Amino acid sequence: MTDHVPAAHLAEIVSILRDGDEEARLDAVRQLSKEPADPAERKAALAVLIDVMGDDDWQVRKEAVASVLCWTDLPLLSEALVEAMGEPDNVGRRNAVIEAVMRLGTVCIDPLLRHLHMKPEHRKVLVDVLGTFGDPRVIPALGETLKDEDPNVRIASMEQLASFTGEEVLPVLRDALKSTDTLVVLAALDGLNRQRDQLSVAELQPLLSEVTLRPALMTALGHTQDAAAIPALIEGLIEKARGAREAALVGLYRLYQSLPAIGRQQIVDAIRKLDENTVRSMTRALMEATPPVREATAALLGWLGKLELVRPLVLVLGDGDSSVADTASQALIDLDAGDAALRILADILPSVDPRSRGNVCRFFVRHAALVQARASAALHDRLGTVLVSTLTDKNAQSASAAAQALGVLGDTGHRARLQQLASGGGQAGTLANDVLRKLDAREADAPVGSGQAS
Repeated sequence: MTDHVPAAHLAEIVSILRDGDEEARLDAVRQLSKEPADPAERKAALAVLIDVMGDDDWQVRKEAVASVLCWTDLPLLSEALVEAMGEPDNVGRRNAVIEAVMRLGTVCIDPLLRHLHMKPEHRKVLVDVLGTFGDPRVIPALGETLKDEDPNVRIASMEQLASFTGEEVLPVLRDALKSTDTLVVLAALDGLNRQRDQLSVAELQPLLSEVTLRPALMTALGHTQDAAAIPALIEGLIEKARGAREAALVGLYRLYQSLPAIGRQQIVDAIRKLDENTVRSMTRALMEATPPVREATAALLGWLGKLELVRPLVLVLGDGDSSVADTASQALIDLDAGDAALRILADILPSVDPRSRGNVCRFFVRHAALVQARASAALHDRLGTVLVSTLTDKNAQSASAAAQALGVLGDTGHRARLQQLASGGGQAGTLANDVLRKLDAREADAPVGSGQAS
């Protein structure tokens, strides 16, 4: 018994594939999974397998792909399958062949490149498949197809190029910025932005006239590490398109992080000149946008130095994204160099929702040293009053956070009230006793002669 279908029986197999029922066709296809030793017989059997990839039944088509992949003559398979990708009419066959090529892998790259060079009608399909391998050998050929007369081919090539993350693709992507096809330029910018490539402001500036490119350009400007990008990013904050505005917010934040002190101050100065409508737009982004945009917005609002922004920033102190919450916390500190923002926090503590009360108390815990350094005697007393009052909060988490804050801020001059609460029992009494123990421990550990905050 032979391991493969001999030539004498191939005609019978073909007849079954043409006229048999589904089970018979499946069995016939499985018989073709044995690779003939004779080159001529091998080519004939492969032609039959490729033909049956156009069968009406998807299971038969799938079985034909599986049978082909059992063969070991990779040069023959890759050439024949790539050739078959030009199937003009039978969509099932074309899709099955493409699946086989992709599963066969990088051995198909050379025949794919040769066929692409001949510019066949189906070259977009060749481009799409070439890009899926992630092999840098295909980059030059994809770069060449950016000049193709068919816009669909150009876009497909650019999308595939933009999916590469290695250094090899950067020159091709940068060169694509000179294209007259806006969609090609957009895909190139997206690819460069994914790699955080540092383009020059001079390269990007001329592209700003194209509205559809502006969101991607705002992102690219944020990667420039050049203060010359500041004016364009500030302009981006007043764009009509939300995507461009949000990209400008993130771009400014990233640029700020990459600049020396003088450049950072330029951004802060520019931010403080924004009109009220722009500030309101930014505040909405703080509540509605994605985490990276919320994080950037929180930072920028802190640089504005407007005390009316304390309440919006308090709302995101408990953001589900820790980076947003941390940045909002820092923004409250950045709003002013004194204790004005801290006074507002103390004043609004009793009136905000329980979750926000807990978050504000935890803010005081986290920044206790700064609060102690900045707070006047009057503010220190006010903080003690509202925090002690919060010990009686019905919300256990808020009350517990207030106790933590009192313990780290030190004696605020409200021991009598704490002792009164401690003697009353209940949740407030337990927390008050805990605070008193911490205050006593602080006093015991304090160097002799050192004064306590009052």
